[in-house]
Amino acid sequence: MVPTLSPRFSVPAVWNRRARGLLCRLLAAAGLAAAMGAPVLAQERFPAKPVSVVVPVSAGGAADALARAWASYVSKAIGGTVIVENKPGANGSIAAAFVAKQPADGYSLLFGSTSNMSLNPFSYKTLAYNPVRDFDPVTMIAGTSQVLVTNPASGIKSVDDLVRVAKSKPGVLNYGSAGMGNSTHLNVAFLAQHFGIEMSHVPYKGAAPAMMDLVGGQIDLTADALSGAIPQIKTGKAIPLVVFGSKRVAEMPDVPTIFEVGATEFPSDGWYGLMAPKGTPAGVLARLTEATKQFWADPEARAQMAQIYMLPPAEFGGQAVAQAMTREAATWGPIIQRLGIRND
Repeated sequence: MVPTLSPRFSVPAVWNRRARGLLCRLLAAAGLAAAMGAPVLAQERFPAKPVSVVVPVSAGGAADALARAWASYVSKAIGGTVIVENKPGANGSIAAAFVAKQPADGYSLLFGSTSNMSLNPFSYKTLAYNPVRDFDPVTMIAGTSQVLVTNPASGIKSVDDLVRVAKSKPGVLNYGSAGMGNSTHLNVAFLAQHFGIEMSHVPYKGAAPAMMDLVGGQIDLTADALSGAIPQIKTGKAIPLVVFGSKRVAEMPDVPTIFEVGATEFPSDGWYGLMAPKGTPAGVLARLTEATKQFWADPEARAQMAQIYMLPPAEFGGQAVAQAMTREAATWGPIIQRLGIRND
């Protein structure tokens, strides 16, 4: 039996109305900064002290590298110091709950993502923050994709192969993920639902150990960020099947996207976005957005991001974050509920 989600977050019978309400509230918050332009705070110069950006992953890895490169550049752009603080755990909810309780003055910020802004409200019965109530979306920082890979010994070399094998052996194939309810879990669950196949999920404490077991032959498939998967693909230790994103990847041009294999209802590419405690002055939000635009306009920064397979946002500003959160909630909420995913 699938557990019922907290009514605070979703009730399937009124799903569309909830999604529209969520979008309206997010866009209202995001639009405030845009409407205000980019004024400097009248009360004080910003920043008058170091700014802390809390990242929901451990040091090392692509997300942390993105945060540190962004913080270094933005420090210069705003004439201050931006410090990266790592607070990993619970699919990013530890970091989000911490920032939600900080003063809304622009000195405590959060690296938001699909996991802590769009998925956690549905997979946790109790959550110490609410993405809409407690945060103002500032801007998209970067886009990214995941790729589904398989062990060469499986004999699976395409999505067609995967579907054929999975349908001939329901529940026999297994796939690893970075954890229950993580995007690496839900992306594969989405694919399985779309094609009507059944596979067994093996959650790990992070994407790295899942990839290690894939290479070692303990699991059949796993989804991982490009930065974690491509080195294994290049050495022939993993076979890429599909990119969970809207664009093919230059390093593996023959691998189709999730949209190209027919799953056109996939909500969006993966993303990292900047969030601020609710009520942070609009001038601060606008200044951070402008600094992020400058970051991506810098050739050296873009080259650095290319090395970790991060892409520039298609759109800057809080509305882009708000819209991504709404799309993802409308897609992932019912999937999480159907699968009975609970992290409490």
